[in-house]
Amino acid sequence: SSPCRFKRRSLVTDKEKALRYVDEHFDEMVAELARACACASFAGNPAGLDAMRTALQNDLKSSGLTPTLHPVEDGNALISAGLSGDSPHTLLFYNHYDVVEPGKSEHWTNKAPFKADVRGGKMYARGVSDNKGGLYFRLHAVRAMMNANGHLPVSVKFLVEGDEETASPSMTRFAQTNAEKFKELTQADVCLWENGRVDAAGRPWLRCGVRGAVAFDLRDTTAKSDVHGRMGATVPSASWRLIWALAALKEAVTEKIAIDGFYDDVFPASEADLQVLHDFPYDEAHTKKSLGLKGFVRGATGEELKRQIYLEPSLSVCGLEAGEVHNGVRGIVPHTAYARLGFYLVANQDPADIEAKLRAHLHRQGFDDIKVTRYGGASRPVRTRPDHPFCARAVKAAKNVYAQPMVVELTQLGAGPAAVFRAVWPDLPIFGIGPANTSGNHHAPDENLALEDYKNSIKYLIELCYSYVRD
Repeated sequence: SSPCRFKRRSLVTDKEKALRYVDEHFDEMVAELARACACASFAGNPAGLDAMRTALQNDLKSSGLTPTLHPVEDGNALISAGLSGDSPHTLLFYNHYDVVEPGKSEHWTNKAPFKADVRGGKMYARGVSDNKGGLYFRLHAVRAMMNANGHLPVSVKFLVEGDEETASPSMTRFAQTNAEKFKELTQADVCLWENGRVDAAGRPWLRCGVRGAVAFDLRDTTAKSDVHGRMGATVPSASWRLIWALAALKEAVTEKIAIDGFYDDVFPASEADLQVLHDFPYDEAHTKKSLGLKGFVRGATGEELKRQIYLEPSLSVCGLEAGEVHNGVRGIVPHTAYARLGFYLVANQDPADIEAKLRAHLHRQGFDDIKVTRYGGASRPVRTRPDHPFCARAVKAAKNVYAQPMVVELTQLGAGPAAVFRAVWPDLPIFGIGPANTSGNHHAPDENLALEDYKNSIKYLIELCYSYVRD
C-alpha cells in the first residue's frame, strides 16, 4: 500500500477518536456549559461578567489553548486564543460571553434564570443558546480533537467579546485603537459567526451573512404642560404631530418605507441568492397559525414572501407613548409624545446614511420640531455569497452527522458586528453555524438548547475541521 493511502486511513482514525471522545465525555461538557450559564454576565452586572471571563479562560486552558485578555477602557475585555493545526487553513470563531438581562424570574419555569435546568432533553438558562452554547460547542470540539489526538487538523482562532448585546462598543473601539492587533486576531480563511440553528425537522442551517440594525428615539414637545382636552381645537397636540410624522415614513398600502433614497444602496440579489431563497423551506402556514395572522404584509406568499424576509430592510415602530394613559382616564392634549423606531438593514445599507436620510426626510415633510436621537449602537449588514466554496464544504460535512440535509439561509435575520471584521478584512467569508433551535426563546423566558443538537454541533464542527486535511 502507498504512504498516501496509509495517511488517509490514519487521519480518518483521528477523526473517529475525536468523535468517540465527544460520546464518552458529553456529560462533562454539558456540566461545563451549565457552569458557564450560572455566570450572570449581563450589562450592568460587573461581577457576573468578571466571573464569566474567568470561567471562559479556565475552560479554554482545559482545551489546550492559551487565552489572552484584551482590556478595553470603560468596556468589557475581549478574549482571544488560537492553536495551529496541520492544515495551512484557519477557522476564526467569533462569539460573545455577555447575555441579555434575565427579565422577571417568575416568568421562568424554574424561577431561576441562571441555574441551568435540564428537562425533556433541553437545557434551560439565560444565555444557554445566545451565545454560550454557540461558544462552548466550538471549545468542546477543539478539546475533543486535542485530547483524542494531541493536535488539530486545521488552525483555529477564538475571538470572544463581552458587549455584543449592547451593540459591541468595546470591540469596535478596540478594532479602531488597536488596528494592527485586531487585524492579526481576525486573520483567517473563514469566520464562523456566533451561532446557527437546527430547525424543527432536524435540518441544520448555514447562514451566509449578518443583518444590520439601527434605532432612533423620536420625541415631540408642543407646550410646557398638558392641557384639558377641551383645548384640543387650539393647543397643538404632540401626539398628533408624532402620529403624522410617523405616517410620513411609510406608505399605507404597500408598507414600503417612504424615506427618500432609503433603498438606494440595497444590494441586488444574484442568481445564487435567488436559488437559495427558492430552496429555503420556509413554513409560512405554520408561522401564520402560530402568530394568529390572516396574512403577511402586502399579502405576500411563496417566493415573494421569502424575498421580503431576506432581501428587504424593515422599519418598526417599537414603542409609542403619550398622555400617560396607564395612569388612568386623562382627557388631555398631551404636550409630549415619544416613539422608538427600529430599522433592520440589508447589504449594503449604512446606519449613518439611514440616519441622515431620516433627518432629511422629516425636514422636507415639515417636521423640524421632531427631535431625533440615535438609540444605542448600530451595525452594518454583511453578506457572503452562497456559492462560496465553503458552502459546499459545510453542506458535505453535515451529511456525516445529521439525518436531514443542511439548509442554506441567505443571512442571519438578527443584527451583529460583522462589519467590524469586514472593515479590516473586506473579503472575509462569514458563515453562521451552531446548535440553536427555532424555538430557543432568545432574549425571552425559558431560553433553551436541545442537548442532542448541542452534541451534533460538536461532532459537526469536528467533521468540518477534518474536511481540511487533504487541502
